[in-house]
Amino acid sequence: MSIIKQIKERKSVRSYTGKPLSEEHVDSINDYIGQLNPPFGTKARIQLIRAKTGDQPVKLGTYGVMSGATDFLLLIAEKGLMSEVGAGYMFEQVVLYCTELELGTCWLGGTLKRDDFLKQIQLSDNEELIVISPVGYKREKKTLLESIMRAGAGSDKRKPFGSLFFNSTFENPLTEIDAGDYKTPLEMLRLAPSASNKQPWRVVMKDNAFHFYYHAGRFSANDIGIALCHFELTCNEVHLKGHFERMPDVSSSNDVEYVTSWIIE
Repeated sequence: MSIIKQIKERKSVRSYTGKPLSEEHVDSINDYIGQLNPPFGTKARIQLIRAKTGDQPVKLGTYGVMSGATDFLLLIAEKGLMSEVGAGYMFEQVVLYCTELELGTCWLGGTLKRDDFLKQIQLSDNEELIVISPVGYKREKKTLLESIMRAGAGSDKRKPFGSLFFNSTFENPLTEIDAGDYKTPLEMLRLAPSASNKQPWRVVMKDNAFHFYYHAGRFSANDIGIALCHFELTCNEVHLKGHFERMPDVSSSNDVEYVTSWIIE
């Protein structure tokens, strides 16, 4: 499955069958996690655990109730902007891989009830459990609660292209025509999930580069990591060469914080 198809097919799943992951799926996910290279010098790791939830709902985070979830992906990282950005990038790579395996996932942060998960992992002094995601077999039919929650979160809504991407300055919206070959990577970025669907990322195309910014918030660093993941993986797929580099002469502005730049090669 192509990256573009994975991105388009990924949806937040909150209702699961209650069937634990097969050994084959567990091994596939762990093998994939094991070959990831953390970007941006990130010190982060992802762990797959099994929680004994049975048929009982698991109350997690701001998204409310997960039903039938038995297996979970845990994102553990050190604090700091680029560490959290890179951690978000890595976690989305795993989420997209699970989409390719036709497994359901759902990013969960907010006020996580972490105690049950922390009992099953070891954290160093400078690590924290940032987010989790259930991973498993989707129920064929959504529950009423899931449908209500999805609608309430605005999960299927995305801001228009020109309100997220800009040409040279924040006063000049970028058109899909002016984006040229980068229309598709930017569109895949636009489809990225984010905490409460806030879509905090903003991108300015200028001087043979794309400069990435974000509106600060509790999970915004993870969110921009997801966006960078979608952008770079799509660039790789459509053969657009470039690399991320934090530019010293690019500063924050317009109530957004600068993160990094994609330098076109």
